[in-house]
Amino acid sequence: MSLVRLHADDPGRPGGTLKGVSLDLLPGRCLALLGDQQAGGSLLLDVVAGHHRSGSGQVLLDGIAVDEQPPARRRFGAVSLRDPLFPHLSVSGNVSFPLRAQGLTAAERQRRVGETLALLGLEASAQQRPDSLDAAARTRTALARALAFDPKLILLDHPFAVLEPAPRQLLQRTLRRLVRARGLTVLLTTADRDEALLLGDEIGILQGGRLHQVGTVQVLLDRPADPVVAYRLGDANLLTGRVVRLDDEIASVRLSCGHEMEAEPGEALEEGMLCVLCVRPDRIATAFIQRQGLETGSDSVPATLLDAVHMVDHLRLRFRLADGSELLVRRPPAASTAELRPDRPALLAWQPHHARVFAALP
Repeated sequence: MSLVRLHADDPGRPGGTLKGVSLDLLPGRCLALLGDQQAGGSLLLDVVAGHHRSGSGQVLLDGIAVDEQPPARRRFGAVSLRDPLFPHLSVSGNVSFPLRAQGLTAAERQRRVGETLALLGLEASAQQRPDSLDAAARTRTALARALAFDPKLILLDHPFAVLEPAPRQLLQRTLRRLVRARGLTVLLTTADRDEALLLGDEIGILQGGRLHQVGTVQVLLDRPADPVVAYRLGDANLLTGRVVRLDDEIASVRLSCGHEMEAEPGEALEEGMLCVLCVRPDRIATAFIQRQGLETGSDSVPATLLDAVHMVDHLRLRFRLADGSELLVRRPPAASTAELRPDRPALLAWQPHHARVFAALP
């Protein structure tokens, strides 16, 4: 059973608009909403927390509507710019604050604070004020305050965005361990794809206030609902074209570069329809040839190599097609970049079930 069920449809507000967003949060799991800070994620978390009432829709907690409850009664922990640390309180005082609001005894508060500070590695900073801490320690303190009172749900709004890469990665691993060990229910917004992949049991792709798809990583990669999902999570190449034939659940598409390629329809299509073909860089096979103009057949696209960059775990190849559009390919790092000189001609191909076709947006 869902811990939180939400439907939000906001008619408009500075900072974002929600367009019929519906989601379910399962107990003990993390849902990561991937999108930039203008995608509407912060507004969505405000709706869940009770800081903002959506134009229509409802927030259910354990099947009971909580729309009329103020934020304090919802027992949700939060880490966001809306919930800054209290500058006049120490680290220990900040973590203790929600426990005081619950009416816990001094002994119980002390025990909870001590345990939570230990979990986040903050024992040595317990008596320091927030302005004396670095960004990573302030973020740890905010997490500790959100966890200390054993909330039903943790709301994390781009929690690590201000951190440098090393402390950010360390805190991501710490949070992942805590979520798994304590069975926390978490709703996370992030613009960092790696963060979403690491922390999310499921990932939702959020853009322009619209939740395009929610699912496991494998589902989103193999069965994206639209080009936005294919590009945002899988770095898919988006190639425009026109559907020329539909046969046995395979669409033949004449690309803008003039060549015909096959892919699986991602939705109902019609012949003659303008479309977008989505294919991930790691799903494209590359064969370098001696010169352009060779007979290519119907299952490959001629291209010209623009550059090759070694990215440690893969080679990133950038090609130009006949119409001037570009296409990215990833290859294993074993290949030598010395042989991958610019202007080298190549043929590119993919298996039909490794690409998806969608109707072009109007």
